[in-house]
Amino acid sequence: MDNIISYIENVDTVKILLITLISAAIFFSVLAILLIFSGFSDPERRRLYHVLGRSSASNSFENSQIEKLLKSAEPFITPKNVIERSQLQEKLIHAGYRSPDSLMYFYAIKTILLFLLPIIAFVSTTLFQNLDTKTTMYVILFAAALGLFSPNYYLHKKITTRQELVIDAFPDALDLLVVCTEAGLGLNAALQRVGQELIHNHPLLASELILVNAETRAGVDRIEALMGLARRTGIEDIKGLVSLLGQSISMGSSIAETLRIYAEDFRDKRMQRAEELAAKLGTKMLFPMMICFFPGIFIVAVGPAVLKLITVFGSH
Repeated sequence: MDNIISYIENVDTVKILLITLISAAIFFSVLAILLIFSGFSDPERRRLYHVLGRSSASNSFENSQIEKLLKSAEPFITPKNVIERSQLQEKLIHAGYRSPDSLMYFYAIKTILLFLLPIIAFVSTTLFQNLDTKTTMYVILFAAALGLFSPNYYLHKKITTRQELVIDAFPDALDLLVVCTEAGLGLNAALQRVGQELIHNHPLLASELILVNAETRAGVDRIEALMGLARRTGIEDIKGLVSLLGQSISMGSSIAETLRIYAEDFRDKRMQRAEELAAKLGTKMLFPMMICFFPGIFIVAVGPAVLKLITVFGSH
């Protein structure tokens, strides 16, 4: 018994034990998050395995124990407000997560991080003997805030990155649509051809256009399928294009002429955005120049004079 007590009182042994426990906690937490994300971000593969009859534990996430656990915990971790749920579900769709259970996976990840990071922070602070209780509480609160807000920040960055990719590819898609429609192709054939042409340079927008064409082949109205594209991306320019196409089809006017007019309007908007960014550049460069460039310039310009003055007055 005395040997066990002396073994526990050994500070180095306790530190090694705590580091091992922290490493194990991080490993299993990352593993759980990866398993959640595997079902969170790739529903097509899961449906494919289900259709092919591959329902083994290695290929099917739907029959796993983790999903059953999440299903049972869903009423406790997801919000009850319908408006909040619908808004977050819309953001998840904009980020590319279209699984019906994506909301559950998102709040599961947030709940895991909310409880796990403060525990890791608390255990980690015990390794530092000089930290007082107040500092330890600040570290734990920071870890809890990090676990609470980091999923939202990641989702926001995911949406922004995805929308920027679509916006960058949209001018090329419009120009190709104009060329295809003026060459005599219908709207569906033009969307299919543009999707095939953009698959290498702009795969995200290409996949969305191919999905629109697949929906129209399945019997969905063309305007409704394009509205689905606008809802999935959340970009106002695409909503404007769909509205113009709907008016053009209802009035019987030329789709090629509508696309050409909108392409010109979109180029004007792109030029205005570029001019706006250029106008903000001077203000954004002010602080980096003050911090990085001006001190060096000041030292080079005034430094020799200051050294001369120090030498002159130091000799007296």
